[in-house]
Amino acid sequence: MSFLDRAKELANQAKGKAEELAEKAGPSAAKGLDAAKSSLDKATGGKYHDKIETVSHKVEGMIKRDHHDGQPPKGPEDKGPEDKGGPTEPGTGPKTP
Repeated sequence: MSFLDRAKELANQAKGKAEELAEKAGPSAAKGLDAAKSSLDKATGGKYHDKIETVSHKVEGMIKRDHHDGQPPKGPEDKGPEDKGGPTEPGTGPKTP
């Protein structure tokens, strides 16, 4: 087994372990985000409530990393049917709800 093959194997093992840990940490991260959001809102007297909510929603989206169909997002190497790398014809792009 070459050095490069061994490095790829180890990288795949690390990726799998990282995915497991991220899945377990998601709920804790969401609780921490809620606590931070509340603390910030209280500390600023509600002055930046809208901005705090906007940022927290974006962070929650990153924590969940779920698409509207409930599937995890695809990485750059996993091109879906709507992203073949070439131009799309009008009316054939992804549909937004």
